[in-house]
Amino acid sequence: MKNKNNLKFIIPIVLISSSAFVLFQIKKDLSQIQTIPLNSPNSDSTNSNDQTTTSIELQKLSVLENRCRGCGRCVGIDPSHFEMSNGIATVISSINLNSSNLKLAIDSCPAQTITLE
Repeated sequence: MKNKNNLKFIIPIVLISSSAFVLFQIKKDLSQIQTIPLNSPNSDSTNSNDQTTTSIELQKLSVLENRCRGCGRCVGIDPSHFEMSNGIATVISSINLNSSNLKLAIDSCPAQTITLE
């Protein structure tokens, strides 16, 4: 009779201790997983220690049409970004907003109507 009473206590203790061991192993395995940011250039490499974050700055090139005098200076300096339409400068491209010609066109506008935000 004593053996049956002992089994009532031993089986739950064994089950609980083995469950705790399994949970501990899972937690230990999860703590060893290395996370890599999705925007990292090395996102397919698992041995990367660099936590590089790339930020993208969006800019908008525009012409304030109500202030434009229609001199065409911006078109003469940077025809890849501007064209004249009905006597007013308009933006035709928002590619390569870091070009030196664009910066010169913005600085050369006599009415200061070109904005890069």
